[in-house]
Amino acid sequence: MDRAEMIKKLKPKLNEKRFIHSIGVEYTAANLAFVHGADVKKARIAGLLHDCAKCIPTEEKLKKSKKLGFKINRSEKSNPDLLHGKPGAYYAREKYGVTDPDILSAITYHTTGHPGMNLLDKIIFVADYIEPNRKMIRDLPEIRREAFLDLDKCVIHILKNTLDYLDEGEAVIDELTQKTYDYYVNKES
Repeated sequence: MDRAEMIKKLKPKLNEKRFIHSIGVEYTAANLAFVHGADVKKARIAGLLHDCAKCIPTEEKLKKSKKLGFKINRSEKSNPDLLHGKPGAYYAREKYGVTDPDILSAITYHTTGHPGMNLLDKIIFVADYIEPNRKMIRDLPEIRREAFLDLDKCVIHILKNTLDYLDEGEAVIDELTQKTYDYYVNKES
């Protein structure tokens, strides 16, 4: 399926804000891929489709995830809005014809990351956080610079910000986010 067909199919599935965000992630992912030597086409597809399951109603997402046998962790149970990467990868494959395992992995883990991410996983994880339409959050200008200079340092910075933000509130910290942070901090030292 080409990009025009994907957009035609994707646009009605997302609200306007989420669609604009997805185009922003696609654009940012393509730029990061170009700078870091990754496949630009794969980055564009993963960026465009990363949130393809985001606007599915919560109950439907939970039901579909259980039916497909996805493990739903504690943080996804307490905040089902987090549960869109796994079904997103499923829909990317079934509805958009994506079979590339790297693209599907990047979609699956774009919110939490995971230990040992490949280059495309990192690019989509970072692009989702820094795309131009994101509201200004702590350290965002610095994180945007890091994204183009040192992707691993940028991943750590994003994970640290995410964990700090979750720790300040009442939200449950996703176990995979913590494991990913620990993995990359230990790798750096």
